[in-house]
Amino acid sequence: MYKYSTHNENNDISLHDCRATKILFTDNILSFLFKDGFYVCVHNKDNDKRKLSYTDMSEAKFKILYNDIIIYIFTETDDKDKAIRETISLDTLMEKINGGMELEFISVFKGYQSYIFVCWLWFDFEPYHKECEIILSADKETYYWNTIFTDDE
Repeated sequence: MYKYSTHNENNDISLHDCRATKILFTDNILSFLFKDGFYVCVHNKDNDKRKLSYTDMSEAKFKILYNDIIIYIFTETDDKDKAIRETISLDTLMEKINGGMELEFISVFKGYQSYIFVCWLWFDFEPYHKECEIILSADKETYYWNTIFTDDE
């Protein structure tokens, strides 16, 4: 289905500002599908410069080690200094995203076989988005795409 893939050992892939429009979980593989792609740093073979480019429709897959994926949704209260943290299941998040909401990735914190994604969950009514965190343990991450575009093209 895809022509290219990488395990992102050099941190050349960025999901920052990218929106997942579909989530799948099959055989302990958690997949985020990006209709508008994600960012890739392309290395110039003639010099040491890297160029930030982007892909077409793409996918990020994580081989989950433990089935205890933790997902928090934060809702602001009337007191703007406080928020309510709600835990939701992966099934609930998948239902929301696969039902039309989008999951925008803001930051990722990576450790040994552990990931914390800070995201925004976007929807079509006020307040239009809520902060979201996804915490998981994964053996590896693999990114897939067909075409890379640069601003020169």
